[in-house]
Amino acid sequence: MSLTKRAIMVLATLGLGAMTWSSGSLPGDPGSCGVTAAAAAGSAGCCHYNKGVCSCQDGKPTCCDGKVSASCRCGGVTTRQINIDTQPLISVADFAFASMEAPEPPSPRLTLFRLGADALRFWFRLDCNEECWNRLAVDGSLPLEVRWLFDPGSGPLLDGAPQTIMLPRNRSTVFVARPANQLRLGRWETEVRFDTERLCTRGDDRCWFRIQVQR
Repeated sequence: MSLTKRAIMVLATLGLGAMTWSSGSLPGDPGSCGVTAAAAAGSAGCCHYNKGVCSCQDGKPTCCDGKVSASCRCGGVTTRQINIDTQPLISVADFAFASMEAPEPPSPRLTLFRLGADALRFWFRLDCNEECWNRLAVDGSLPLEVRWLFDPGSGPLLDGAPQTIMLPRNRSTVFVARPANQLRLGRWETEVRFDTERLCTRGDDRCWFRIQVQR
């Protein structure tokens, strides 16, 4: 083959690759995902427990294990950096720990809870607009889950069954109580989920909310 023909073939191959690259189509199969494991895991709450976001289809992020994200949408695909921009439809707008269920928002906000007879309350407020409610509500309510995790020193682990909540449309806040007999001394974290995805705060992406339990 002449040098000229070989050069034309190489250029044609590169051109085809560029067309495929610019299409923004990234495979959702975990074995061929175009996103690095570190980048996928950094997708805030979107697909966090489903190996990260690998692609976008019909405006919805597709997780690297094949699941379609329930609570997020695609904001765009930046193929040059192989980065998928995701936007949560629902997030935690505010949160606090408290010893009683009034006022809202709680005051004072606890960073340390002294173990006694009283339950520990976790309060949070959701950011969910009209699109969020229309897409995610089930029979007029948002099906949520609050998980309590205890850190024995090697990392937080789920402690007890998740607490399920059906948040009605006319409310955006809720108190979730953890009885004193279900607490032990040490560091606790709470996590709010919709479907299998954790809900984070907008801006700083805080997804785990911590409280220290002491005597």
